[in-house]
Amino acid sequence: MNYPILLENVDFTYPLAEDDGEEEAREAAKPLFSGLSLGLPRGFTFMVGPNGIGKSTLMLLASARLFPGAGRITILERPSTDFLDAAVDPDLEEERNRRVSFVYQNMEFETEFPLGDVLELVAANSVDPAGAARRYADLLDAADLRERLGARMQELSKGEMQRAIVVMSVLYGSPILMMDEPVFAVEAHRAEQLFAYLRELCRDGSHTMYASVHDVELARKFGDSVVLMHSDGAVEAGPAEELLTRESLETAFRAPWDTLYRRQALYREFLNKTALTED
Repeated sequence: MNYPILLENVDFTYPLAEDDGEEEAREAAKPLFSGLSLGLPRGFTFMVGPNGIGKSTLMLLASARLFPGAGRITILERPSTDFLDAAVDPDLEEERNRRVSFVYQNMEFETEFPLGDVLELVAANSVDPAGAARRYADLLDAADLRERLGARMQELSKGEMQRAIVVMSVLYGSPILMMDEPVFAVEAHRAEQLFAYLRELCRDGSHTMYASVHDVELARKFGDSVVLMHSDGAVEAGPAEELLTRESLETAFRAPWDTLYRRQALYREFLNKTALTED
């Protein structure tokens, strides 16, 4: 299979911080990934696994925001290491972004311009301007943002901000889009409405998207595929209906079914306390 992103024998360990104590240093020295080989599927794929297992790190590696200590990662058949200097080379950064873009958890965006002007500017400078123009109205409806086009970004609630950033990212038009917890502050019905649109967008072949979520039911309902990360370090990718069974999830999380759902509810509550959520 021709995967849009392929990881081959990847090792990754976070570097030690100067102020790490002895215990922290021992923990930090453990590889987060060791010999990881994985093909990330096309379509709409969800990253699922216990908190702190490395979902965000995997996405950062797969989008050339972090780089492996050993092994090889290719993004649309190009080595991720081609973008090592993207942080200091604006042209290379743009080249990387036009291949794979990233929505970070808790992203903020401030400007004196209203949201509508910002979205129109992004659409005009899209990788695919014609596609952005064609999708613009439907995206606004899917994200339920029409009534907020006159507001500045800093005037939006956290949930509105998250929806606006997803819309901007889709309008920008990179063939691959990574999203780290993109809807944790979004009301459930709005999150489902947005994900339903993104799933159909991926199914027309124009985009491949990956999203980490705390809510397994979102992944089960809207994912074409899933990357399931286990507590013991194992990582597997496959169809959502095959990997998101009760048995597979209990094995991955090392927790009974009822306990697993209580954990998810507590984690959502924690995330919401760190941000202003939707009314």
